[in-house]
Amino acid sequence: MSARGPRPEDLVRAPALRTATRTRRLAAGLIPLVALVVGLTRPTHLDAQPALPPSDSAALALLDRVATAYRGARTLRARFTQTLTPASGGRALTSRGEFLQAGAARFAFRFTDPADDRIVADGAAVWIYLPSTLRGQAIRLPRGVGAGAGLDLVASLLTDPARRYVVRALPDTTLAGRREAQVTLEPRAGGAPFSRATLRIDPARRIIVAATLREPSGLVRALTFSEVRLGARLPADAFIFTPPPGVRVIDQAALLGGVPPR
Repeated sequence: MSARGPRPEDLVRAPALRTATRTRRLAAGLIPLVALVVGLTRPTHLDAQPALPPSDSAALALLDRVATAYRGARTLRARFTQTLTPASGGRALTSRGEFLQAGAARFAFRFTDPADDRIVADGAAVWIYLPSTLRGQAIRLPRGVGAGAGLDLVASLLTDPARRYVVRALPDTTLAGRREAQVTLEPRAGGAPFSRATLRIDPARRIIVAATLREPSGLVRALTFSEVRLGARLPADAFIFTPPPGVRVIDQAALLGGVPPR
């Protein structure tokens, strides 16, 4: 068994993959906790890539308008459905929930299926609590892990897209009588959480309504967003996570010789 633990983005996928994960654990045993956290906090290095052609100016301008709208709104609230299709072409797995965001440092995934799973970035740390797959444990990661590992999808896609991606336009589509633009993003450097992303954008409202990401492993992660509200009022506890009684907090700083959380 490899000593490497799962990456942070693997934990986002875990709710939809909980059945397969449990089967693997029965066969191979649990991954040691130290290896788990070391793997989670391994820095992402951006490797040099061959020179890529310039972006499509119209597609990049549209993506810049969307990024400006999201930054200006200060808050975001949306329902999401996530479907994962493995590279082998096996059965797709689906999870659902609500995504909340305020600024660059705070976001939360509140899963409704499976219920009670949470990923919360409170501005100081990223908390991962997935009782559907990691019973009795909550993992605390350093601030900044989310965007770099693909946990914070909005920040991953909309931060400085001109520098980070080659952006190209695809033909428009129409859904329920509403025109939607489509663009693709290809990372300019290695180490990105996806090798190619396709976004469906409502150009009138300047919001992302769907994102399909092909990851380096071949896994396809498709998300659709509904009830997207920029500038929405968020719950007072949107970015507060308190480990439930009896749950063990695994702090990567403590495991690696640092100071445990208070």
